[in-house]
Amino acid sequence: MMVRGALLGLWVCLLLSVQVVHTQDHGYSQTEQTTRTGESETQEQSGFFTNLPKPPKLPTPSEILQKLPDGPPQLPDLSKVMDKLPRAAELLKKLPKAREVIKKLPKLPDFPDPPSLKKFITAKLKYASDVSAIQPGIPPYCDGLVLTPSDSFLREVCRKLIGVNVCYDELGCFTTDPPWSLTLERPISSLPRPPEEIQVQFLLRTRNTPSSGQFIRPGDLAALAASDFMGTRPTKFITHGFIENGFVAWITDMSQEILRVDNCNVIAVDWGSNGGSMFPYTQATANTQIVGAIVAQMIAFLMQETGNSASSYHLIGHSLGSHTMGYAGMRIPGLGRITGLDPAEPYFQGTEPMIRLDPTDAELVDIIHSDGGFFFTSLGYGMYDPTGHLDFYPNGGIEMPGCDEGLTHYIDMNGGIYEGGREYVACNHLKAIAYFHDSINSICPMMAYPCRDYDRFEDGHCLDCGQGGCAQMGYHADQYKPAPGVTNLKYYLDTAARSPTCLYHYQIMITLGTDSDAQELDGFLHLSFVTQTGTVTEYYKLTEDPIKLQPGNSYLYFLKLPTNLGNLQRVRFLWDYDWSIVNPTTWFLFSKPKIWMDQIQVLAGESQNRMSFCAFNNYFVEDVSTDLRLC
Repeated sequence: MMVRGALLGLWVCLLLSVQVVHTQDHGYSQTEQTTRTGESETQEQSGFFTNLPKPPKLPTPSEILQKLPDGPPQLPDLSKVMDKLPRAAELLKKLPKAREVIKKLPKLPDFPDPPSLKKFITAKLKYASDVSAIQPGIPPYCDGLVLTPSDSFLREVCRKLIGVNVCYDELGCFTTDPPWSLTLERPISSLPRPPEEIQVQFLLRTRNTPSSGQFIRPGDLAALAASDFMGTRPTKFITHGFIENGFVAWITDMSQEILRVDNCNVIAVDWGSNGGSMFPYTQATANTQIVGAIVAQMIAFLMQETGNSASSYHLIGHSLGSHTMGYAGMRIPGLGRITGLDPAEPYFQGTEPMIRLDPTDAELVDIIHSDGGFFFTSLGYGMYDPTGHLDFYPNGGIEMPGCDEGLTHYIDMNGGIYEGGREYVACNHLKAIAYFHDSINSICPMMAYPCRDYDRFEDGHCLDCGQGGCAQMGYHADQYKPAPGVTNLKYYLDTAARSPTCLYHYQIMITLGTDSDAQELDGFLHLSFVTQTGTVTEYYKLTEDPIKLQPGNSYLYFLKLPTNLGNLQRVRFLWDYDWSIVNPTTWFLFSKPKIWMDQIQVLAGESQNRMSFCAFNNYFVEDVSTDLRLC
């Protein structure tokens, strides 16, 4: 029907052309035709339409149908056409016959519908909860779908369906497809380097070998048997970040500090000695995926050979190492804990949970944020967004005390150009390591407080732990594991510039009294503490600038001290009047200025001990120290 319609249109155009030609050849000229039509037609065509020709007479549909041929036009022989195209004919002659090509194609298996196949493959990608259930030599990836050793067709289909680009035996497959690249957070990305190039190393330290250590490898039963590893002890893995390796001083120091407090297995993970953590950064981020897979492989091996549980493992990583441990935890169901020491921001912040460390990677994920400034404006190397169950923000999580010195200062402090330059460039980023290290054996608990934001915390409003409870930052954070399903709890605390970095937090509430002689005065407030042992502290200046002291008002202050005051006997109060020599209204010529005091309340954040010291609405003369006792 379509062919007949097309032919009908073609014949209409031909007839119209014939009619026009016939009119031009055998008709009259326009002038003659106008004359023959008479006077009346000439008058009707006056003006704009005078020179227009009369439209030709169109044939009727029956006339058109009578002139159509009985069938479609005869097409030329294809062989004759090909003769005129020798080049095309030569190419066709070189192609094998289609039947021969089809015979050589592999026989396709019977496929289920695509959604069912993808669901089946996705199930295969998940690690078995019982390590012993994984058959040797058949990893739980696309290779597990192979029906026979020589049949690779289904495996290749599996790899295409899940969008992989490269596979490394039992470590699995890796891709650069979105969301791993081509996103705002990851505009370009690389594939991980082969494991034989990265050559991940595991150095085991125990109390028997805290310094030298012993190398172990996944699958190496002889090395494991010869080592001091014991499955009855808890196990800690520690790894580094960008442009470092597993033998840097801080990993050795942290391992030895952990062994002082816990009898455990501490394993340093090195993936930088052979360039895995080096430039370019995009390659290092890609390598974290395969390093995480190898760490998971080691844990699975240890679990299988020693019978210990996934909950006994604690993975600790700094910067890129935080996400590395996240990739490992993603593969080990029921993993006990992951600690992220300022997880790297570039290529991770704002990404989907599968790409970065997140609360699903372990039973407890605790994070220390120390360099959370935006990378492109503040050169912050660490994430600011909460990404664990417990997220700690010491000093607000962006700028750390002690990180505003010059290069020569850091070289002198660290005893060398490399360590000094490293701290100068990444001081805030490295503070997370220092805080975690200090927390391991510190008497000071490094208590952190839940709060809406850091500004409110600094105003002294958040020291009351309340029903939500507080939590210790660092090594002992596992004592504060939240209820199931609770994540991204934000905690704040302040630290000192140098080790020991732990501080004690005190909330001070001063309530002024009232009296008929009481005036509103400007002044500075100072406070000293007398402990139960009789120790008297120095005076702490509560206000840097003078404040208006209004009768009956309360004033909230926040003190951070390097020592624990414990229970107090009394407090000593002192205030200074702020007067101006050019303002006579501030002068007291015949008396000394005084304010009335009701009480002073002290809340010790770490112990949650509240103490009240009463003045019973007595007045306090300027620049005279007065004791207030417990009431």
